Amino acid sequence: MSKKSPSMTPEQIQTVARMFKVLGEPTRLSILKLLFDKPLTVTEIVVALDTKQANVSKQLGMLYDADLVTRTRHGNQVTYAICEPMIFDLCSLVCCKLQKDAVQQAKNMGISATAFRKSI
Repeated sequence: MSKKSPSMTPEQIQTVARMFKVLGEPTRLSILKLLFDKPLTVTEIVVALDTKQANVSKQLGMLYDADLVTRTRHGNQVTYAICEPMIFDLCSLVCCKLQKDAVQQAKNMGISATAFRKSI
């Protein structure tokens, strides 16, 4: 069974590559993970990640520019929320791929898949 490659223009390929680049930074993924449960202020994200406010603000700006989060200002506080929940479907696909690869690697080393899954 062969899958047909999606038809994409060079511009569409560039757009997809930019999205993957946005998702290729661990701090941005950590921020998205935090926002999965509920909207948070910049301060709450800084505290949760134990990192500098300037770094969090920069990463949030990139997520905002990529239309992955929204922001709402309340006085001097800015609250961020997920506006594209599809991003978690993509993360789930990647996690499933990584788990499948790890199980295969364990099998290659003589470890049963059941024993391996219990260890993670």
